[in-house]
Amino acid sequence: MIIKKYLFVFFTLFSFNIFADEGMWEPHQMELLQKELRANGYKGNVSNVSDLFKHPMSAIVSLGGCSAAFVSSEGLIATNYHCIENSYLQFNSNAETDLFETGFVARTKAAEKRSAPGARVYVTLESSNISKQVLDGLTDDTKAIDRAKIIEDNKKDIIRKCETSDGIECRVRSFFSGETYKLEKVLKLKDIRLVYAPPAYIGEYGGEIDNWMYPRHTGDFALLRAYSAKDGSSKEFKEDNIPYKSNSFLKVSAKGVDDNDFVMVVGYPGRTNRTITFNEIEWDLKIGFQETVKFLKRGIELMEENTYPTDGSKLKYRGLKSGYENYYKKISGQIDGANNFKLIETEKIKWDEFLQFVKNGASDEDKNYLNELLDLINQDQEKAIARRYYGNSSLISQAKILYRNAVEREKTDADRKPGYQDRDQERMINRIKSLNYSFDPRVDQAMFKDRLMVYKDIDYSLRRSVYSKLLKLDESEEAILNKVDEVYSTEFKNSESFLKMMAMSFDQLNNSNDPLVLFAKETFDESMKYEKESEETGAKRQLLKSKFIGLLKKYYESSNKQLYADANGTLRVTYGNVKGVSLKDGLTYDPFTRLEGIPQKHIGEKPFNASDKLLNLINEKDYGKYYYEPINSVPVNFLSTLDITNGNSGSATINSDFELVGLAFDGMLETIIADYKYIPEARTISVDSRYLLWTLEKLENAENILEELSITN
Repeated sequence: MIIKKYLFVFFTLFSFNIFADEGMWEPHQMELLQKELRANGYKGNVSNVSDLFKHPMSAIVSLGGCSAAFVSSEGLIATNYHCIENSYLQFNSNAETDLFETGFVARTKAAEKRSAPGARVYVTLESSNISKQVLDGLTDDTKAIDRAKIIEDNKKDIIRKCETSDGIECRVRSFFSGETYKLEKVLKLKDIRLVYAPPAYIGEYGGEIDNWMYPRHTGDFALLRAYSAKDGSSKEFKEDNIPYKSNSFLKVSAKGVDDNDFVMVVGYPGRTNRTITFNEIEWDLKIGFQETVKFLKRGIELMEENTYPTDGSKLKYRGLKSGYENYYKKISGQIDGANNFKLIETEKIKWDEFLQFVKNGASDEDKNYLNELLDLINQDQEKAIARRYYGNSSLISQAKILYRNAVEREKTDADRKPGYQDRDQERMINRIKSLNYSFDPRVDQAMFKDRLMVYKDIDYSLRRSVYSKLLKLDESEEAILNKVDEVYSTEFKNSESFLKMMAMSFDQLNNSNDPLVLFAKETFDESMKYEKESEETGAKRQLLKSKFIGLLKKYYESSNKQLYADANGTLRVTYGNVKGVSLKDGLTYDPFTRLEGIPQKHIGEKPFNASDKLLNLINEKDYGKYYYEPINSVPVNFLSTLDITNGNSGSATINSDFELVGLAFDGMLETIIADYKYIPEARTISVDSRYLLWTLEKLENAENILEELSITN
């Protein structure tokens, strides 16, 4: 699966070439790509995909980590199964009722299940360029730390003026490392309910074995419904809320796509850094990725060793463990891909060409900026591994957040740090409420102890001194473990107690003798010191990076090419074609997989444990109207040349008529290095709309859902 919103933001690599299907384009850029779109087979009106508020763009929504789309006028939403595992399936499951095993179909709206606290759907209402307002007050002489404060204050003021009513959330997004800023105004729908999720033997068929692999036979689809108050405003769950009336929605194609058909993905990709330097590429591949794999592998082992089905901890850590396994396999594949595609060698050649361009055409000032950036990157890399092993305690992190929140509440709202203002309190409460189904202090303590044993062996100059002293990291292992036990003897260990802690005043917390609160208090000043240093370095790096981006744009322009902004959680478009791929001699992947591939993989044990009903339907060749003659079956998954990344999971894959033909959910392990350097062989895996409809009709008998969908033939 491509996308888990938690864990890490990984670096992506520097690439100069723009291939035919490469790019996560901002909608307004589509007008400039008309020639390329037509060449790929697009027949629609380009203005429809360049305007946020026209169909189909207005049907696309974000789940805050995954993408999705409205598929009915009654607020019905299609997304990936793996996007709803935590906030919907895990939240509604327990030892007696495991929705992962049984799946869930709401036969009526009244039967739909509530989401976990904090689950949201975001509908974009406005997007505007506010660069002038954000950068107001800056001069060429502004120091880095002052620059950070001015930009932060300007952004807070802009957001305050924008968020005029409950349910409206405004965000300031940076493009090209702060060269451009845009204000994104969204409707935050708070009442989201589960309508349909297939059993795990469909939704995650193949599990981690098939993850990032092809041929694939995974029904990675699910349906949610957004609700609002009767006046259309956003409200928390109430029985008398009504289905949200979306301005537009996607029809679902029962015809699907053919080989080489034009397809487009519209979604909210999370983060990329395709414009980083060769220094970062080399460090990532030689050091960073290796350390990441080691960290993830040990995390998986710790969760396997310390979680049990009998006390509910295995279910609580199911999502986190799945995320670790997902990234472990992904990063391992990227290491192999970098070697197979000789990434360091090819990128070094391109970097040298870029440096020659800079040498011949850039000013001395710009050359100095580039050298400063490279020096700053090298300094930061020295501290990267220490940062990875610092912390790693959810219990301590939650306490530090709440102590900081109490400190910030002593200030006026305008003077508080972003993340601790009045607008942030609801999100903080919901995160605390979610702890009871995703956190176990015993497991957290075991994982923290293990990580701490690594952190203590890191060079003292790279460790936090107060933190290290309090945890006795320079004493015996027994002393360290005893200190951890003391901190974890706190009374604050679950949602209820942390909500109590959140309600305490600064004075109450300051006078508390609870060992966890004391630890948060005693490390506070050091945390603030590191935060200030990080902000100053970050501001300096952003300024230098924007200069680098300016040079990069000039380099692109010298070859008549466009530079697209890195993904940053805003709406993007990528286009391509349905197409198989031949990766090496004798190995060719067809564009479609078939229903018959499911019994071929079936062994009766997870993750290849299809139900008897599913196997019988396939054996009887009960294809219905979803039969696709070229493969003599119903398509399950298909490949395309679409360029996607983290955050694109659940993205609608649409045709030229703006019909839903699939949902993007994964990439291929052999070419997953395309996350870092786009390569023409890269492929996106989507679940076919015909498999979704076939499952709803033949397996689930979900007539109410099928009647609600607008299905085209």
